[in-house]
Amino acid sequence: MDFNSVLLIIQDKLPKDGASSVILKDKFESLSQDKQKDFISKLSQIKLKSPAFVFWVGSFLLGNLGVGRFMIGDKILGFIRLGLAILNIYIELSSYNTEYPKSIALIIWIWWIVDLFLVGKKLRKQNFEKIINLMQ
Repeated sequence: MDFNSVLLIIQDKLPKDGASSVILKDKFESLSQDKQKDFISKLSQIKLKSPAFVFWVGSFLLGNLGVGRFMIGDKILGFIRLGLAILNIYIELSSYNTEYPKSIALIIWIWWIVDLFLVGKKLRKQNFEKIINLMQ
């Protein structure tokens, strides 16, 4: 199996810049035949997360609760986002008949928009680093 076949399997989980594919190809071709075969057999055993799944479920649907951050391993930011969401719900429910500042809701909304882009990018970088570590 050549590297182009391997790249077709993992390409959707890697950073979208062309540089990562070139780096992986160069590293793969510098390996001996035995190490190449060993790498290919181990590649299916490492758990590469799907950026599409993390985007739709973790960031888009449940992103306001920080689920996307939890899915990529950013537990601190995940807990901060979850805490902000709970605080916002509490403030909304406790001030049902009164006007309250919408600043927390605005922060959550802006952070959600930013995370739609950042979470997937960070996940692809983590997948790339896992593959690089497997080659060494």
